[in-house]
Amino acid sequence: MSFNFDKIMKSFRRIMDENNTTNVDCETSLKMKKPKFGWDNRRKATSSFDKIGWENIQRRIKEKTGYSLEKKQLTNKWENMKKEWKLYDRLMRLETGLGGTRSLIDASSEWWEEKIKENKDYVKFRNTDLSIFDEKYAFLFRDSVAVGDQTMTPLQFQNNSNPNEENMEGKGDSDEINLDDDEPLFTSLNESSSSKRKRSKSVSNNHPTKSKNSIYEEKVDALLDAISSKSTQTYPQNNPSPTIADCMAIVIKFPDFREGSNNFSQALFVFTKKQNREAFMFPTTDEAKMEFLKMDSDDSNSSNDNEECVMEEDREFEMLCGLALKGIILARNLRTPCHTSDRTGHMFITEVLNGHRRRCYELFRLNVPVFRQLCLDLATNYGLQQSRKVSIEESVGIFLMTLAHGCSNRFVQEFFNHSGETIHRHFHTVLEAVLKLSADIIKPDANYNDDVPEYILNNPRYYPMFKDCIGAIDGTHVRASVPQKDEVKYIGRKGYATQNIMAVCDFNMCFTFVWAGWEGTAHDTRIFNEALQRPNLNFPYPTDKYYVVDAGYPNTRGYLAPYKGTNIRYHLPDFRRGHTAAIREPRGPKEKFNYLHSSLRNIIERTFGVWKARWALLRDMHVNYKYKNQVKIVIASMAIHNYIRKVGRFDEAFNRAQQESYNPVRGDTSSDVYEEGPSTRRTSNDDLYMAARRDIIAQDIITLRY
Repeated sequence: MSFNFDKIMKSFRRIMDENNTTNVDCETSLKMKKPKFGWDNRRKATSSFDKIGWENIQRRIKEKTGYSLEKKQLTNKWENMKKEWKLYDRLMRLETGLGGTRSLIDASSEWWEEKIKENKDYVKFRNTDLSIFDEKYAFLFRDSVAVGDQTMTPLQFQNNSNPNEENMEGKGDSDEINLDDDEPLFTSLNESSSSKRKRSKSVSNNHPTKSKNSIYEEKVDALLDAISSKSTQTYPQNNPSPTIADCMAIVIKFPDFREGSNNFSQALFVFTKKQNREAFMFPTTDEAKMEFLKMDSDDSNSSNDNEECVMEEDREFEMLCGLALKGIILARNLRTPCHTSDRTGHMFITEVLNGHRRRCYELFRLNVPVFRQLCLDLATNYGLQQSRKVSIEESVGIFLMTLAHGCSNRFVQEFFNHSGETIHRHFHTVLEAVLKLSADIIKPDANYNDDVPEYILNNPRYYPMFKDCIGAIDGTHVRASVPQKDEVKYIGRKGYATQNIMAVCDFNMCFTFVWAGWEGTAHDTRIFNEALQRPNLNFPYPTDKYYVVDAGYPNTRGYLAPYKGTNIRYHLPDFRRGHTAAIREPRGPKEKFNYLHSSLRNIIERTFGVWKARWALLRDMHVNYKYKNQVKIVIASMAIHNYIRKVGRFDEAFNRAQQESYNPVRGDTSSDVYEEGPSTRRTSNDDLYMAARRDIIAQDIITLRY
């Protein structure tokens, strides 16, 4: 069936425009069926259409175009358009200098050949009119399709500069007035805005060295200086002006300016103003001086009014400054300190570190030796410095308590007896230091492609069948707080906003690669393919080895996926259901392979479980964190996860995860059933190679274990 594409595109645009891209208006039927367009059962906007939404679109398109289209036709076209938009957006976003609206990409043949070698589908954009993508596709998909424009990896924090205060949140999360900073309460009137910005950026790095009383006195002095500069700025003391007597001694010599005359009196009045005396003395000839007096006498009446206005403004300014000064003094006298506890933050952290070992682990999720070693490494290798009032141990404790318990700024204030601004500043200072650590600790071992992991070598369940496996790959979701206008592309099948994180782990339960910050609607396979195609991410590619992946990933060279099918079980819980052992037992070589594959791949489920159980902030990210800082927190928490595993000799969470009975909380990774059947994805030699290798492993399992 043929139909007019442009006409249908206009209908799509009109439908979404009229209904703000989230709801389609329809006439209520006798059954009062709710009109829904990309909503879930809790009436939250999502990035896909439900059944009723598609019915509404079909009806509206028929009304506006006259075409009666099946749902399958619309869904196929919609998905194809979405794929084209993703491809176009990726090409334009990753290439500098190609952004903006255009009808044709002007690039060399070498550039195109390199791009097509990277992705064969780019050929459709060569010598093609691309205006439709910016004019039509962008309207439909820009706010609802994941593009990964805020993603991060640990590699980009290598040799990172000091944290930028402008990107921090939570500065207002305090009920007390902070007088322990360097910023004056009132700035001088002639201070430029650029100097204010420079000073505000340096506040976090240059801590005060004076008492609060002296700082308070300086702020009052600054206000008095402002009043003084306002009242004296017209009459600088370092440039003495001529006196009235000097001017009148010259005027008395002019004709018609004899003493007692009207002209003499008028000149005397004119010289009461300093600027008039200076202007009178500037000409070198008597004729010019007389001409000035005649002209100024004509304007004296109007200037009197202007002078009175200026004087009135000065009086009002001085009165307002006086009121402000009285307000400062009153606030100083009436202000009650917020944090008056005798136990300082230093005393608290010292008490915890020198007390029972359980206290440190319960508060910070680290044992005391690991905590002290972390402080030492951050200070020695990653630029963390103590301030005048806050030690390194306090700073790290502030960061870890927030991370471990998801505490608010005010809650941490009560523990460490500091202002909200101080807690906020030190949290972000430690965050930046840990991000630098992540670049060195979230990476595989140097010989990861050479040796057989001990986890497999010492376990007869997996050796020698899986001797070439070096780790596992999977995606996981963490709750995200994003502006309401951006929620659609972050709300996936979970019904709430999340960020999707791709991770690779080894069999020591350490993360070896992380790519965080993808929108919740982004599919794991898409993120995986992007990671493989972008060398700047430094993905740890396998060489004659492979990672185990779940059924949502392609079974291609270097990445071993399970067998798929409705009658083929894969996930471990599927093998635990049934009344008898015979029912629970895997049947056939494919299910036996899937059983061991799932058990081996469970290492990344365990790793995710330990990581999320340790850091409560990941379960409910605060709304006052900007999204890019939420992504940073994810990477930093993974870095400390690796640090604990590599430095700590004993950790309860990791020990529990190593037990055979450990059952990580699932639900944040894919558990869908994938049908075995025809695929639109082109089969390559790499796919055939890995399929043959999977069959060999399945046969070895039957031969060696059964």
